[in-house]
Amino acid sequence: MMSGDVMEKMKERLAILTREREAAKRLLESAVDSLGFSVVVDEEFSFHSLFEECARKVRSFISFESLAFIVFSHDGLDMSLEFCDPPSGISFFEKEMLPLVEDRTFAWAVDRNRPVIVTATDGKGQILLHSMTTQNRTMGMFMGYLGEDDADILDLSFAFLTVVLSTAAGLLQNAELYTVIRGLNSELSKKIERLEESERSLAEAMRARDTFLANVSHEIRTPLNGIIGMASLLEDTALDSRQADMVRILRDESSSLLRLINDLLDFSRIEAGKLSFEDAPFDFPEFWNSIRDSFLPRARQKNLRFRMDLTGQVPASVSGDSLRIRQVFGNIIGNALKFTSKGEVSVLGDILPGDGRQCLLKVDVRDTGIGISAEQAGRLFRPFVQGDPSTTRKYGGTGLGLVISKRLVEGMGGTISIEPEDEQGAHFRFSLPLKILPGKTRERDGAAGTAIGFPPGYSVLVVEDNETSRMVAVSLLEKMGVPVIETAENGAVAIEKLSSRRYDLVLMDIQMPVMDGLEAVSAIRDSSSPVLDREVPVAAMTANTLPADRGKYLRAGMTDYISKPVLPEELARLLLKNLGVENLRNADWDSGNEKSIFRKDLLLKRMGGDEKLCERTIQLFVEDSLKLVEDLAALIQSGDFDEAKMKAHTLRGAAANVESREIMAAAAAVEEAAAAGKGSEARALMPDVFAARTRFLAEVLGSEDKHRKSAGEWKG
Repeated sequence: MMSGDVMEKMKERLAILTREREAAKRLLESAVDSLGFSVVVDEEFSFHSLFEECARKVRSFISFESLAFIVFSHDGLDMSLEFCDPPSGISFFEKEMLPLVEDRTFAWAVDRNRPVIVTATDGKGQILLHSMTTQNRTMGMFMGYLGEDDADILDLSFAFLTVVLSTAAGLLQNAELYTVIRGLNSELSKKIERLEESERSLAEAMRARDTFLANVSHEIRTPLNGIIGMASLLEDTALDSRQADMVRILRDESSSLLRLINDLLDFSRIEAGKLSFEDAPFDFPEFWNSIRDSFLPRARQKNLRFRMDLTGQVPASVSGDSLRIRQVFGNIIGNALKFTSKGEVSVLGDILPGDGRQCLLKVDVRDTGIGISAEQAGRLFRPFVQGDPSTTRKYGGTGLGLVISKRLVEGMGGTISIEPEDEQGAHFRFSLPLKILPGKTRERDGAAGTAIGFPPGYSVLVVEDNETSRMVAVSLLEKMGVPVIETAENGAVAIEKLSSRRYDLVLMDIQMPVMDGLEAVSAIRDSSSPVLDREVPVAAMTANTLPADRGKYLRAGMTDYISKPVLPEELARLLLKNLGVENLRNADWDSGNEKSIFRKDLLLKRMGGDEKLCERTIQLFVEDSLKLVEDLAALIQSGDFDEAKMKAHTLRGAAANVESREIMAAAAAVEEAAAAGKGSEARALMPDVFAARTRFLAEVLGSEDKHRKSAGEWKG
């Protein structure tokens, strides 16, 4: 006969087996239900609906107080918490996730693709991690805060958890592929539409060309040449004033008709592929001056200001097709004069060094005429098309000049475009490669080469918080002979100085601590301001180079604008303008956006070839930038994104002054993320800032490994 203790143990064992059987039964029922999802991958698919159903399934065989689903980006470099139940647990899982990522527990759980149970940071609860993995990729991670002891969970429950999460991962991957396919289909449809539109436009243009050319013939030239020749002979005879005027009109109108016919024949040859280019030597300065002299009378006749400036290392003699180049100048400048009734036409040429014995002629033609809309600009380089149909009636022409110019420029290896213009008028730009023939070059550097005569006591106040940028600006001003130069490290100090003396010009940085540039100029212009001269010229000096930024600064009360890095010719232009000197070169503000580590050639050019000044600038930046980078890192870590944005902007400006485009780009990215309040993105970008500075040190000082420690490191 069994004892009472044995009977109790048997009953207890029987009860356990019964509970396990019931649990297994429930588990099997849940497993059958979990084999299929009701979520469909289509246009209405969402993470929320998928994870909501998935949460319900996993809770049917494992008890979780709260759970979360994290989705990985396609490249695996980023992740986002997409679903949490209950939603109030988001902060808990975000806090728990960080140490798990840092100690690589997350990565370990991904590799295992099976349940991993860890202790929560409070040391009490337990968190279950399980990757959501397909056959070829990990799509995300499941995190669940257990509501029961893991010892009470059946192995079969863990197995079914793996099945459910794998199914969810497959749906995630299918949704991703569905999105990609939809995008490709949409792009393909748009390309087909554009192709069909292009075919229609091409057919229409070809019909227009054939109809137009059918009405003219080479035979027109024969009688026309006779008319022009007879008019020329008649002009040499004894004529009274009325007869002379009539002959002049006859000659001018015949010449206009001849130009029209020449355009048509040129276009016909271009279309037939029969246009050839000669390669002959010609005197370039004489060529440039002759073009200027030929257009000056037409400009004066219309009471227009006309300027034609040339800068750079101008070769005495070059080789190319001077006739075709002259034809391009004639079309572009002629159009500018034709469509401008008042104001100015400016032609600014720049000779840029090329490979070997070649140079690049870059020409900008601007006018203050009727202007061109974005829609019209898209049609301008099409044959027989002008900006507006009414243009032909008012100004005449065939609409072939620009398309011929484009074909000629491209045939000679160059480029031509119409540039967007904020204000009235048009801006055409073209560039042509030229072969330099042996001989002396003539250095012409526009405003930068102009001798500036400053009146006695002429003074400039440089307001800049960054020491490197401040030193560069002061050094350039000293080189140009500015008699009095003073500095201020922020807007508040500038107001104090402006309240104690008058200045002829203020160079004002925009982003500064204490008081920024916009606040400072507002205080200067305020009628209650203590400054002695509320009308003092204030030029914005900043790394923000977008046209919208420039407009904002001018509206705020600035009188001019100069971009960082400060170039000598731009600073000279600003000073000359402040002194009232006209006819200055408009330098191209965009000095390149390549992410080079360090461009010493550009820095030396800005320093006027002064090696010692260049070295001082670099050394100061090396010392200054370490503190800037470390301060920026601390601000990002603390979540002070407003201050971080200003600090990143300061670093960007300082990097521009030493021609380190890589640091500029890295700092700009952090600045943008901080401005948007995207903390995780800003933290993710900080290693790029430290790495860019490390490479800069290696470039200017020596080996990268040697200077890695002095470059600092991101500890986020």
